[in-house]
Amino acid sequence: MKVLVIGATGRTGQELVKQSLEKGYEVRAYVRRPEAVPPQKNLEVFAGNLDDIESLTTALKDVDAVLMALGNSMSNRNDKLFEWVIPNLITAMKAANVKRIVSLSALGVGNTFHNTRYPYRLGARTFLKGNFEDHLAGEIKFKDSGLDWTTVHPGPLFNGEKMANPLVRDAATGYKMPRVPRTNRADVAQVMLKALLDPSTYGKELVMASTPDKN
Repeated sequence: MKVLVIGATGRTGQELVKQSLEKGYEVRAYVRRPEAVPPQKNLEVFAGNLDDIESLTTALKDVDAVLMALGNSMSNRNDKLFEWVIPNLITAMKAANVKRIVSLSALGVGNTFHNTRYPYRLGARTFLKGNFEDHLAGEIKFKDSGLDWTTVHPGPLFNGEKMANPLVRDAATGYKMPRVPRTNRADVAQVMLKALLDPSTYGKELVMASTPDKN
């Protein structure tokens, strides 16, 4: 399996690179600053910007799937990002004949707002609203793209150990997530990698949190 990680220098992206390499995958990282990615066996670094469709297409050549873990910082959380990045990525994936993508989103984006409960949903309605609207503006483009897409929607992200069995649900079931759905980045990475090989997740929005799944 050869995967391209977009957002590889972020904290979740670093987990995706690490866990992908642990699985024995060949990993490509598409980054603005290649010097920020430590050299590792089976890791190839491609330098480029997200508005450079030609460079993206080159990085995607002969890749089996894409793992995307982009996100704005809290200080610029209302800036437009996904609205323009996702259409660019769709264009590049089609040009490179790559169909599979698992993309990191957030609990409360789009239809997954119905999976939230107070007090988390208060944040989704207020200070996170602009960021979530940008996520949705991009992610909605997946629906008619012809790609085999999955979006993963965790609660607030923290650093912590990977759990054996984190809580994951199809958002379409209407399952109500914990009121405070803390989620470890290590769990996000393992859920994204598990979904990557699971055709039943195509076209699905998966909500998740780092709490034991007892089902």
